[in-house]
This record gives sequence, structure tokens and C-alpha cells, in this order.
Amino acid sequence: MEVPTFRGTTLTCMEMAYFNYNQDIGPIPGQDYPVYDTRLIDYFVSKRMTAFRFLFSWEGMEPHLGDTIPYADNGNYQAYFDNYKRIVDYATNVQGAPVIIEPWQAEPGVRGDKAKVGGARWRGDLVGTVQVPTAAFADFWAKMVANFKDNLLVSYGLVNEPNSMSTMSWWASAQAAITAIRNAGSTQRIFVQGNGYTAASGWTRDYYDTDPTPHSNAYGWLNTNGPGAPIVDPANNVVAEVHTYLDATEGGLADDITSVTAVRDHIAVALDEATAQGYKIYLGELGIYAGNPDASAAWADFIAYFEANAGPIVGFTWWGASMPQWWHDLHAPYFAISPINEDNFTGDTVNMQMIQNDF
Repeated sequence: MEVPTFRGTTLTCMEMAYFNYNQDIGPIPGQDYPVYDTRLIDYFVSKRMTAFRFLFSWEGMEPHLGDTIPYADNGNYQAYFDNYKRIVDYATNVQGAPVIIEPWQAEPGVRGDKAKVGGARWRGDLVGTVQVPTAAFADFWAKMVANFKDNLLVSYGLVNEPNSMSTMSWWASAQAAITAIRNAGSTQRIFVQGNGYTAASGWTRDYYDTDPTPHSNAYGWLNTNGPGAPIVDPANNVVAEVHTYLDATEGGLADDITSVTAVRDHIAVALDEATAQGYKIYLGELGIYAGNPDASAAWADFIAYFEANAGPIVGFTWWGASMPQWWHDLHAPYFAISPINEDNFTGDTVNMQMIQNDF
């Protein structure tokens, strides 16, 4: 099923952090994560946004590997699932907006030997290890999609920003998840991220691979199932998800803009490779602080590039937004476009003022 090109935003803060709540008790609504109000979705739809990338916590959905989803043995976990699905259902069924559901294992900072929590991990351990076997990742996705496979406006992002791992191990895990999703009876689009925080400009490079013989994500896509055997999807409905920012590290951690053409320059690396090999890309994250003197020009240059390449680039989602008091910093690494007024969901940030005419 071909999905129209879309423009939207990432919805954050329901990914939370597993170490901030008791695993037995579960996450507490309004304390460990925001309880989304449907008026937030209405606000973004009023800006003509046509899609949402909605992040969640794998540990919040599945507190123990192999659990059912939703996890019915604890009220807080059930409430977490219910709150998430309620907003997915509202965005899709009421507002008609596609939603990409995607786990993100929030970065907690330095925690001993698990300082790199984030990406393809569960409770700090990498997917593809003894602690979190690839089979557990595939099982998680099979159970997750069982709750969404009948909603054709829902698609799946395998995990936000894999990093600090073997590139080929990640691609093997991605293949296992794709296979599990299709075996579960779901035909919706699957967005596949790359190792190295899925950086667009690094798609054809290998600096992020922890293997002795490093490989790029471009290589991984084409050799997932062995030399010359690319990633396989029986539904032929997978897209590469890439991210980019305009600061010197391209990580969205600062407000500087290295060049007004930085976004197109970064994306072109992944797009040129994808086009040559017959697949498409999606820009899952982009954020710019509107207060930077070059911001408007950089945003306009990106929009021109996106519109010239719509189709090969299937869509983009701004980083980021949430309930107003949970995500309101205008600067890096937030680039908030949440409405200013938390009582009636009105008021545009300077970031929203800069981008709102391009949805």
C-alpha cells in the first residue's frame, strides 16, 4: 500500500525512562509520563500537519521480556498502554492522521557500565545480546502490532536511533522484527533506522560500527541476510529512517547552524544511496531554533529540497513536541513547537511560527 508523502512532528515524553520508576509498581500517569490531551492533536492538525511520530517506552509496554502487551498484571502498565493507544486511535480514527509508533529508550546519562542507554536496548542491554536476544525484540514487535494491525493508518518505527553496537547485528535484529511483524499479519509500512543514531550524513560511512571490520548502514541494508542478500520484506513496504540537525555534530545538541544548506547536504548522502539501490527514506527528526539568524533560510532551503524530492523522501517529522509543560524549551535539544497555553492549547512558539506555513 502506497502511503502519501507526509509532514508532521514527533510526540515525546511517553518514552520516559525505566530507571525513574519502580519496575514492580510501573509508571505513574502524570508523574512519569504525560497524559496526552486530545486537544494537542487538534492543535497540530489545525496547523495542517498530516502525521505524527509517537514515541513510547519498550519497558513501559513490556516490563519483562516475553510479557503480554498490554501487560495485564499491573494497573499502571495497563494505564500506560491505554493512554498511548487512546491518542493513537484519536489521531488516526478521529483526525485521520497517520501515526508512526516507535520505541525510544531514553538516555539517562552515565550509569556505570550502562552509560549508553538509548537506541536498540531494553533496560540498558543491547538487542542481540544474551540479556536481550534478537528473538525477544522480534517477539516484542509481534505482540505490539497485534494491537494495531487492523488500523491501516498506523505504521511502525523499529526503534529510535540505534547506537554503539555492531552494525550487522542491528540489521539482523531489524530483519527479525520485520519478519515477526509480517508473520503477525500486519502489512503496514515499517521504518528501519540505522546504527550510529541513524545519521543521514553517515549512512554510507562506518565510523559508528563496533565490529573489528566495520560496515556502514548502506552496506547493512544491502547485505542484511548475507553478502549480496539485502533486507527482505514480503510486503515490500520498508523505508529507511534517517535523522539530521544543523549543528557541528549534527546531533541537535546546539543551536548553531553550520550552513543554510546543511539539511539538504546531509540528507543527500542517504537519499542518493537509497535512490541508487531502489529504496526510499524518511526524515524522522529535524529541529532548528528559530532565534538563530540563519534559521528561516535554512528551513526554507530544506522545504525546497523536500518538495523537489517528495516521493523518494516519503515524509518528515519535526523534533519535537508534547504536552506544553512537558516539552517547552525552544532551544536545542528540544526545538519545542508545543502550544504555549496549557489550559486551552493555543499560542505558537517562535519555532512553530517559522515552520507553520509549510505543512
